Amino acid sequence: MTTMTNSAYGFAFGEAFYPNGGVFGPLLNKHVSLVLMTEGAATITCDNESVRLEKGQCAVFRNDRYYLAEYERGQSDRVTWCETMPATLPESVVQKLRGKPIRLQTSQQVATLQRFGIQLGRGMNQSANMLRNAIGYALFMEFFHEAHILEESLNIPKPVVLVRSTIEHSYAKTFTVSELADTVGITSQHLNTLFRRHVGETPIRYLWRKRAERGHFLLLHSGLSVSEIAYQCGYKTPFHFSRHIKQLFGLSPKAVRHQRGFRTPANEAENTANAIFS
Repeated sequence: MTTMTNSAYGFAFGEAFYPNGGVFGPLLNKHVSLVLMTEGAATITCDNESVRLEKGQCAVFRNDRYYLAEYERGQSDRVTWCETMPATLPESVVQKLRGKPIRLQTSQQVATLQRFGIQLGRGMNQSANMLRNAIGYALFMEFFHEAHILEESLNIPKPVVLVRSTIEHSYAKTFTVSELADTVGITSQHLNTLFRRHVGETPIRYLWRKRAERGHFLLLHSGLSVSEIAYQCGYKTPFHFSRHIKQLFGLSPKAVRHQRGFRTPANEAENTANAIFS
């Protein structure tokens, strides 16, 4: 999930019912969507790949420029989804993610989290938005946990997995590349090469991104001051933290808190066509 999504921009949930089939799309902007078919079937085209999703199945789609869902005329189709923004990745990593999405039988855990997200609705108040984003994050994490999609699709070497885990659990600590490389018994140069190839950035850049993402989360979901968040996330000064947040998210910490991370669903943001056959 940390490779495919940029969940700091929030999550949106949606559902649609096509009593006699129909067409949704196309979406032309970038999105990552977890789609669940609860009735009927659909052929979903994501960039250059088409996948048939049937009742009881779910899949994650990462589109860079095109997403279209086609529901067959003459049958009843019901679909729900959860969406967020894709992470910014180098082209070499994006190419590896462009294969046919992994389809899973929708588990009880995934279905329950999705249902909670749908029931929450579109409320923009702070508590509703915080809860919706927490449910969206948990939903994607559950899917990737079940599919092991990151490790299997990218075939990430064990040193990268171990160092990435160390960073994600100890992002507030100070690390050098040499120290991280020593923990897995390889050279600094080799670790940097592996990280660039499989994660898309160096271990130190990944460390700073994890600090910023945690800081962004705390801005939205805690009452801590900006200074307290900065020091808790491993920044030396609140000024450095504020500058980094603005650089990565386009908003100052104050502005992040003001907008509450609310995300407009893609179908509304793009005013997408939604044809229901009669």
